[in-house]
Amino acid sequence: MSTSLQRQVSDILRAASHLLDSEAGQGRNLKSVLNDRLDKFYASLNKDRPFSVRDTVEDLRLETVQCALETLERVCSLLDVNSFTSVATVPEAPDVQVEVSDDAPVIGSRDLVQLRTLLSIVFRWGIDPLLARVSHAWPGKTTRQVGTRIVELGTPQDYHSLSSLLLRLSTVLLPCGPRGRLSQTVITTAILDRYLADFMGASIALGWLPKSLSSAETPTIDDLRPVVLRLLEFVPLSQVIADLGAILSGEPPPAHVRRICSTLLSKSLLRERGINALFAVVFGEGSALEEPSLEKYEHVGRMLKTIPTGITPEVYFRTIIPSILRILSEDVPVTYKRAASFSIARMLDPEFPHKECVAAQMLPTIHSPLRPTSQRTAVSQSQHSTATSDGSMGASQALLTIRTLLLNSDPSPVFITLILSPILPYLYALLYYLDKTRASDPVLKDLVKALLATWGRVVECQEGTEQLWSIFQGQRVSWQTDDTGEILSQVENIVSLSSEHLQGKEEYDEYDDAFDLYPNPTHFVRYTKSLDRQDINCELFVRLLEAYRSVKSDKESDPLRVLLYLQIIVQMQDQLSGDSSPQNILRKPEHVLQFIKHVLEPSSTALRSESGRSLGLADLRIIPEDEPSAPGDSDSDDERPEKTDSNPDEDMAETAISLLLATLEANPNLSARDTPILADISALLDPHANSPSPSIRGAVREARMVMTARLASTSTAWKQSQVKGESSQEVYQKALKLLQDPILPLSQYGRSSLDVASAEGALVPAILSIFMQAVQEDDSYIFLNAVQGLSAMVDTFGKGVLNSLLETYTHNLTSVPGGYLTKQEVDTRVRVGEALGQVIRRCGDTLGKHGAFKAFSCYVISVTTPPWTVDTVVPRLISVFRARQAPVVLRASAVSLLTQCIKTSFAGVAGYTGELSAAMIDLLQIEMVVTSKISTSDNVRESNEGIGIPRPDADVDSTPTSTDSKLPTLRRSALHFLTLLMRTVTQATYEESAVELPSMSFLKRAKATLGYISSADKDGITRAMAREADESINQFMKAMLDFE
Repeated sequence: MSTSLQRQVSDILRAASHLLDSEAGQGRNLKSVLNDRLDKFYASLNKDRPFSVRDTVEDLRLETVQCALETLERVCSLLDVNSFTSVATVPEAPDVQVEVSDDAPVIGSRDLVQLRTLLSIVFRWGIDPLLARVSHAWPGKTTRQVGTRIVELGTPQDYHSLSSLLLRLSTVLLPCGPRGRLSQTVITTAILDRYLADFMGASIALGWLPKSLSSAETPTIDDLRPVVLRLLEFVPLSQVIADLGAILSGEPPPAHVRRICSTLLSKSLLRERGINALFAVVFGEGSALEEPSLEKYEHVGRMLKTIPTGITPEVYFRTIIPSILRILSEDVPVTYKRAASFSIARMLDPEFPHKECVAAQMLPTIHSPLRPTSQRTAVSQSQHSTATSDGSMGASQALLTIRTLLLNSDPSPVFITLILSPILPYLYALLYYLDKTRASDPVLKDLVKALLATWGRVVECQEGTEQLWSIFQGQRVSWQTDDTGEILSQVENIVSLSSEHLQGKEEYDEYDDAFDLYPNPTHFVRYTKSLDRQDINCELFVRLLEAYRSVKSDKESDPLRVLLYLQIIVQMQDQLSGDSSPQNILRKPEHVLQFIKHVLEPSSTALRSESGRSLGLADLRIIPEDEPSAPGDSDSDDERPEKTDSNPDEDMAETAISLLLATLEANPNLSARDTPILADISALLDPHANSPSPSIRGAVREARMVMTARLASTSTAWKQSQVKGESSQEVYQKALKLLQDPILPLSQYGRSSLDVASAEGALVPAILSIFMQAVQEDDSYIFLNAVQGLSAMVDTFGKGVLNSLLETYTHNLTSVPGGYLTKQEVDTRVRVGEALGQVIRRCGDTLGKHGAFKAFSCYVISVTTPPWTVDTVVPRLISVFRARQAPVVLRASAVSLLTQCIKTSFAGVAGYTGELSAAMIDLLQIEMVVTSKISTSDNVRESNEGIGIPRPDADVDSTPTSTDSKLPTLRRSALHFLTLLMRTVTQATYEESAVELPSMSFLKRAKATLGYISSADKDGITRAMAREADESINQFMKAMLDFE
């Protein structure tokens, strides 16, 4: 049987080969060629050619398409005949792999090429032109020029021909009908791989033709709809999205085709792993993907934001949001995570109309794992580290998802606040738990700290104050770690005092207190201080004062809450109100002064007096007394605790006046002239001048004296320029702090603020001063940023900043002995030298404008630089190199910078090269250190260097201020200079550039010196570098004289 099938396939393919005969068209027109091919095709099949009334080229092409499709149908039926034994065994699942019988005919590679060519004829000569003519005949579709011809409007005959081709192709793909199996042949594979988009586009155009476009002659082909839907089940999801996207992005399709494709595309996205398939189509697959352009991210974001027709926003986002969030926690390419984060950020944009719907679907998913359970119960069952037992997200995984979301989205303060503000109390409780637990996970602790720090740096003042205040309200959140390492949250009363808190503790730390207050005052104030938000701290401080005054005057209030407020106020005064603190909460006195005025007002005092007695020590009693104590068994002070309590009115007044003095001390320019509320406060101090309390009277006198003196001292108005200068300086300092932040989004935000602040020329001295201070920091991240900032300032502001750097680098080196320079000063100059190196590299060929030539001897003879060259780069570097009293590290740094000048722009410094090269030879001859014994064996030499000679690098590192010019570092830098110089000259020689060549006398002297150093110097690295320099001279001589 297989032989008979094989013979039939061969006969059909042999007949079809006449349709592809390329030799028949030589020297003939297309019409005759097509006729000849068709005649041969029918003759090979022993069939009569059908009679054709029209005999145009288009008709002949269409007849060729019919013959090609007939060939494909017959071959496909023969190849697929043994795929199944009966229709009853047809699988319904798309992913079932069909086993082809061993008796199936064999298709060779040449036959496969022939079948693919026939398919190309069917689509390129049949379906594509027919669809173009038919679609242009529909109303609203204008005729468009294609190449050099005009697309003709289709006729009903074209419509019937197109529908016939599509239905026949449907039979090839699905031989058992739309609900049957997929044909398992190479023809089916070729159609699905190469022409599925063309087939679906044409099938959608005819299968979903609206009634307004259909007629009796051109009816809607309903049979094509189930075929298209069935094929979408078989094809991989990524290919479906790619093909539908190709239809939409190609030649503008008819309106109903665009609508149906968009609907099918949206449904594909809603399928499982639909978002992954979309990302695979747009960004590619694999672990090493190139960084896509912003346009691709924008395209994906627009697609995911578009709600399909017929689906409500709630249903749509409820389906795709979990899929997007799952990508953030899966092991997928980073590009996918960036696209998912970018899309979520766009959906949560304030201008997006369905932002609330997206937030309602997404935020609970990532927030719920961090919220505590409603009851304080122990965990009875273990949970997985990334998901809970019911399949939802665990707390650790939720934190990682939030981190991924923030790191891969725009550093928008609104977006960051929207994500983190609702869970701030829970994040802070987790941070407190991790800080208090000695064996906590350091990675998790750093993650929580980073999230809280990010929120604190970008949140608005009002919202930040409200969220921090919410930590004091409601229930206390506590965390614990289960056996699997997963963190779990619980709730309890915010302040609960019981014997459990006072006993049974095995470990104590700095946050332990007898009453187990929450939030812990020390820890909470330390966190708020770390935010570096003076505005939030000031608002929170005033609110705490108001709350403390309120609960202290209320006899029904919880004494532990009074104690909590008082402890936090004390901690904020200790940590945030000192003169050395940059976040002094008294530096912004507006709200503090309002509080002081409110406390001192007579109406407020009367109101507090009517509220009842103040809290006493008896209110803090933990264990009630069952029996009265005997008179002789108790202390007299404890018997009458209420009498020992101070008057709450006097306490609050004294607190307010002390706060007023602290505010005046923190703000030297604060006076009643520019702050009218101080005049009201001064008047309110009069009743307290005669207070029975000596401390109050003294505080009132001091406050009135300070305010009177301030009022007199402000009789002359301050200059407006000073105020502006201070304001600009504060703005820039804040930008610099954000720039040095290790969090990538905040660093980018600080860089933007820095650009705005540095745009004003008046800020140049301040900016330069701050960078010069930062360059002295030990933290490498900070001082490297400062080095880059200095070099960028030279690019922006030019020679003035460059001269300042040069002055810092060379200051007093020629007059002050280098031994008087401290290690910090040497460090600073070396780092400024790094900035100069970056400046030199950026100058490029324009370096010559910063240097001027004047002949002088560099090393042996002291020569004063002419005034007109005093501000140039090269002479100042030479002056450091010549300064024998300067530290060797700085001299070597200057030589390195000179080397960089040659490497950057040899033409710009060509006038100095002769004298500099001679100076380097002088240095090598004078400062060379000769070893007492030279061994010819490498092993013996290395042994001697390792035992008897200290490592030069160790000498320099241990004594960076040393002026001993015999240290190898200086000789090495000189040898490096000579090597690079000779290589540069050699290259210029080969390029036939106009350069000044070294003299023969210099070359002889250099070779003699280098030869001696390479064999006699004490330092092994110096000897190796000398040999390298000697080789570079040999290469130059070879280039010039063709000998070594």
